[in-house]
Amino acid sequence: MNLENHAFIGWNPKFLECTGCSDDELGSIKLENVLTLGESWSPVSGDKESTGVEYIPCTTKQGSAENFSRGFVVKNRGRIGYVMLDTLGSSAEFEQGKTFGREEERNRIAKAFHDEVSSSILAALFLVEAAKTELEDAGLPQAKLVAKASDILAETTEKIVTVVTDEAGA
Repeated sequence: MNLENHAFIGWNPKFLECTGCSDDELGSIKLENVLTLGESWSPVSGDKESTGVEYIPCTTKQGSAENFSRGFVVKNRGRIGYVMLDTLGSSAEFEQGKTFGREEERNRIAKAFHDEVSSSILAALFLVEAAKTELEDAGLPQAKLVAKASDILAETTEKIVTVVTDEAGA
């Protein structure tokens, strides 16, 4: 879109569907008749080099009251902006996608813990336990410290397993 002229200069079929406009209409209509823009522009987070990239929330005006689309307009110092609309269709679909994504991430974490972390933790636990036994057999006072470290490591391992398996099963 050309923000200086308040006109659309390019679009795709999904944008036409979301706005309820035809190619001819969108080519001649002012953007204010199609989109409601938010109050003010905000810098894109992480914009460390001050590139001037800003965004503003928007909502389509065309279409029915229950069938509108929300999104953002993004601009970069110039008069050209890009509209990005949420086209998932419904909040139920969005929530379902979020739930599926969370479950995938939990499963990935559980697998990574099982494959990459648990064997190292168990090896450390066995070594500390062996050191504790040797120190106790030798009657050395350091056995108490190593025993305490062994207990803490065992408790922590159990907590990690509980968290990972609860997260993966949640």
